Amino acid sequence: MAISRLTSKDNPLLKRIRLIASGSRRAPSGFAVAEGMRVLAELDPDTFRIEAVLASESFGASGKENALLQRWLANDVRICKVDENLFRSVSDVRAPQGAIALVRFPERTLDAVEPGRNALVLFACGIRDPGNLGTVIRAATAAGASFVCTGKETVSARNPKAIRASAGAVFRIPIVESIGTVDFLAYCRRHSIRAYRTDVIEGSPHTRVDLSAPCAIVLGNEGSGVPQHEWSALPAIRIPMAAGVESLNVAIAGAVILFEALRQRMSNSP
Repeated sequence: MAISRLTSKDNPLLKRIRLIASGSRRAPSGFAVAEGMRVLAELDPDTFRIEAVLASESFGASGKENALLQRWLANDVRICKVDENLFRSVSDVRAPQGAIALVRFPERTLDAVEPGRNALVLFACGIRDPGNLGTVIRAATAAGASFVCTGKETVSARNPKAIRASAGAVFRIPIVESIGTVDFLAYCRRHSIRAYRTDVIEGSPHTRVDLSAPCAIVLGNEGSGVPQHEWSALPAIRIPMAAGVESLNVAIAGAVILFEALRQRMSNSP
């Protein structure tokens, strides 16, 4: 497919990208906007359908950029170039890297996701900051998690800031969004997955809990944590901290626990 050129700020593709990036209610569902070289490099056209790529006129000058262009062209991806000023008017970042991909983001149901032989699942409950969500998705991917779930009060993993913070990990790990507490706990019971809620004060230290067996980690809101009225039946785990320290950033806390699970699993492997 040849590379075309767009000149109008009112072009339908540019309007669509702006709507999706802004999270507008008028935006078409089932799409995400991916921007940044690292994110775009993780975006496999064989796995995710790329509807179109918007690129600046200068994109493709470097070897890495040209390699991406050639991969997209080989997969028959629609590529549209615009001048630098028009591209900056669409980009969501301060220092644009020259390309934005419009991607179909699959809407998965919980029952459609297989937990695997030794499940490690992350449930993000009420995380509002897209940077925190993206960072913990990145950590879950690196720790070998089976998949990530988000609650109904959690920011969408399709948020452009969440995608960038994940460094493209949202395109490498299955993500199931807007799942209710009852449905998630029922899934865990069906698949013999032990669920734990995280807590700042109470519960067992995370290093003394068996995370090598199939388990799920429930991370709560940045300020209020995990809602007690919904998750109180679950055993609590905590991260021991130095005296006088109240809490950790939720993404850091999630990473600490996820990598403890990975450590235990690696220790148990031959």
